[in-house]
Amino acid sequence: MDSLRKWFSFSKGERVAIITILALILLLILACLFRPSRKSLSDESLHNLDSLLALRRAAIEQQQQQQSEKPQEVAELHPFPFNPNTLTEEEWLQMGLTDRQVRNIMNYKAKGGKFYSKNDLGKLYTISEEEFAQLEPFIVLPEVSRGKNTETSSKSSVSTLRQAQGSTIAPTEKKPIPIVDLNTVDSTTLVELPQIGPYTAVRIIEFREKLGGFVDKEQLRNVKGMDDARFAAIQPYINVGVVEIRKVDVNRADFKTLVHHPYLSYEQVKRIVNQREKRGMIKNWAQLEALLKEEGEVNPLLEQYVKY
Repeated sequence: MDSLRKWFSFSKGERVAIITILALILLLILACLFRPSRKSLSDESLHNLDSLLALRRAAIEQQQQQQSEKPQEVAELHPFPFNPNTLTEEEWLQMGLTDRQVRNIMNYKAKGGKFYSKNDLGKLYTISEEEFAQLEPFIVLPEVSRGKNTETSSKSSVSTLRQAQGSTIAPTEKKPIPIVDLNTVDSTTLVELPQIGPYTAVRIIEFREKLGGFVDKEQLRNVKGMDDARFAAIQPYINVGVVEIRKVDVNRADFKTLVHHPYLSYEQVKRIVNQREKRGMIKNWAQLEALLKEEGEVNPLLEQYVKY
């Protein structure tokens, strides 16, 4: 019995040590109990960090897109009256075109290409619309035969040819301008419209893809480079057929998808995302319109391109 008491009895110093250890263990247990709330705070911070990073990436992408859409500076040309079918390489360079542009033009001519009208020069991808606008007033083109015969430069040569063939040569018929549907037409057909070059045709197609489809021909005025004169020239030849508009879900689409829509600004998209994350889903057009008006003008046609 005395031996048992000896083993289970503690001195004053040992009792203090045991109490201290028990107190430390209790503190550790209490600390563990508070870990879940601290973890949730950490998760919330990470979530906010992810949102900030997403907004930053979208801002960088939009800035890069705006920079890529800025019109390239066009060198000032020094044109003089010229026939593009007979102009030499040195003369092209004298007007201010680059070596690459001249090389492409000469390759086109070497492969049998001819310029039958002023617009034929503007349809070359190597000549921008701005450059063509400078060159067009100086283009001088005599009547050019589109057949296998060479140019008929005077009335006497035409008369001689008619007598030799014993028949009347029918005048070359002008290709009719097509009527196009803005929602189905391709860029190749668009360049057949008056005052529409390859660059403008590509811009129209790209705008249609970002938009989700046209509902009104007036929307063409939002295409970069579409001024009043150009729109008036093509208006009789365009229409908008029935098409299922591709709508964007304002409650589920990500930031990148929303900011690429032509009728939504960067600040308006930020407003939509903040609404979804902090106040809940957007329920209808009235709510969305009121929300967007806080950041600027709202295009009324946007209503036809969103869903909830």
